[in-house]
Amino acid sequence: MNKGLKILFLFALPATLIFTSSCKSTRSTLKKPLKEQGFDFLYSRMLENQISFDYLNAKFNIVYQKGKKKTDLRGQLRIRKDSIIWVSLSPALGIEAARISLSNDSVKFINRLNKTYLTGEYKILDSLLRTSIDYSIVESMIIGNDLTQYDVSKFKASVDGGLYRITIQKRTKIRKYMRKGEIESKVLVQNIWLDPENYKIRKIEIRELGDDNKKLQVFYNKYQAVENQLFPSEVRIEIIAENKITIDIKFGKTELNVPLKFPFRISKKYERIY
Repeated sequence: MNKGLKILFLFALPATLIFTSSCKSTRSTLKKPLKEQGFDFLYSRMLENQISFDYLNAKFNIVYQKGKKKTDLRGQLRIRKDSIIWVSLSPALGIEAARISLSNDSVKFINRLNKTYLTGEYKILDSLLRTSIDYSIVESMIIGNDLTQYDVSKFKASVDGGLYRITIQKRTKIRKYMRKGEIESKVLVQNIWLDPENYKIRKIEIRELGDDNKKLQVFYNKYQAVENQLFPSEVRIEIIAENKITIDIKFGKTELNVPLKFPFRISKKYERIY
């Protein structure tokens, strides 16, 4: 080994040792509460740090991409927790182009540009997105909370890439949330990655048990403080099915617990398409 390489080695070795010991120390620190308390520790911390509200009102910008087609819109979001999600979408000119209303058992959509509408159950979304989805999944992936309408059965907790990872192997809908006439509820496999500093969700991954070809992933890239709570400010949703759909959302002004209205009137002149 020549003199230059020896000097380089002497500088590189301490840095390598420090980095390696640091990684081991971090992993050890993260693993300690798991060894002592396991899944219950992580799950309770996550629930403690979830955003809590009765009403939520937010403005946002959204980029929707399916294949090579990309659409940029802005909008307003209103939520009454565990009850209704209302969305108004507009292009850059500011004239409302579409309105959406989701409840626990119904889906409604108005397209003002071509004067059409659809209304029905969640199988409409299943057919449009080529994947299974329901109210609890939509609400949770918007606000960064866990699935309130699904129970927790088989699970495990681990450390993955500097984050806590919760794997819930079988999630079925709680009976009180099962829709009328629903005999069998979907069984979900869910992975949740938590930030070890604030126990907020950084990523979720959901798929139906036995179907590896369809998957929903949500990435929470940034959070913002809203009335002493953390609410997502940048969210990426990826629906991986027959065609990959990507939805990027940037939330702006957000307020909580101001009573809201959720107007949704369909003109008699509009044509029903579903």
